Amino acid sequence: MKAQQQAFVDAVLGRSEAPPGLTGSERGLSAYVGNLRSLSAQALAVPFARLREALGEGDFAALAWSLWRNHPPERGDLAQWGGALEAFLIERAGEDSGLPDLARLDWASHLAEHAADAELDAESLALLGSTPPEQLCLQLRPGVALLAQRDGPLLVWRAGWRAVSHDICAADAAFMQALLRGVNLADALQAAEVKGSGAEADFDFSAWLQAALRNAWLQGVRSTPST
Repeated sequence: MKAQQQAFVDAVLGRSEAPPGLTGSERGLSAYVGNLRSLSAQALAVPFARLREALGEGDFAALAWSLWRNHPPERGDLAQWGGALEAFLIERAGEDSGLPDLARLDWASHLAEHAADAELDAESLALLGSTPPEQLCLQLRPGVALLAQRDGPLLVWRAGWRAVSHDICAADAAFMQALLRGVNLADALQAAEVKGSGAEADFDFSAWLQAALRNAWLQGVRSTPST
């Protein structure tokens, strides 16, 4: 009896298929599980449009149901469900399948489009000319993300209301990764000194700053206590 009860609980939670031999009101469990299966595919399709296109409707629906059973939603807002998909695909399909790359890009784009609005603090830019870099931190806007993809680093951000992405060089990636970790400007510049074939460093802070302002990556400059 205890095993049968546990089977019903697992079925209701979507962890397993409905047990055979249902009678009476228990037959409704099959319909409930069927609705959950459809809901999982619909919910996952919202943030993972590229992945759904790559897999096709059938395989994507099967993936969504498998994810639901192994990593069910923890909140009522299903728009927040899907963050576990990248690791799930790495475990099940492997990086070489290319599917984790699509999942990373889809999820970062989803987060960027739902990130909080933030205006540029233009007045704070004056700190760049008056304060040592060791005492400055550059704050990126919400939703800016750096992805490690098989083809190289990829930057994701929001332009208007839509997420956009673009590949960036190793030096720019090292710099932005440092900023995302919250290190000061001096340490971020040091991290970006990736040497190429020439004698000069590949990173050009002035060019990066122009791009950051043009593409709305930067939210502002903050002074920090000297250490």
